[in-house]
Amino acid sequence: MTEKKDSGFDLESMSRYQMRHVAGIYWLLDMSQPGYPYKKPVPLNEQGARIWEMTERGMDIGEISAELGEWYGVSSDEIRSDIREFYEQLGQQGILK
Repeated sequence: MTEKKDSGFDLESMSRYQMRHVAGIYWLLDMSQPGYPYKKPVPLNEQGARIWEMTERGMDIGEISAELGEWYGVSSDEIRSDIREFYEQLGQQGILK
């Protein structure tokens, strides 16, 4: 049985990726790829990197939006839609399942 986080994402699909900060950019690297064809790292902005880290820690969308809303001084509802969009983009790239 595949374990799920509170966010609803498969732990195994997330554990394939590691985030690195290089040359001022955050990158998601697929650590399980066979080598060819090479899957390029996915760049993340600072907000995407924060969301990724919080999701890895098992935080759900409500917890992430509350924390980011407080950090950036905006409503958690505003942030919630951005988080969903971020997850959707990663899902389209096959990173989150």
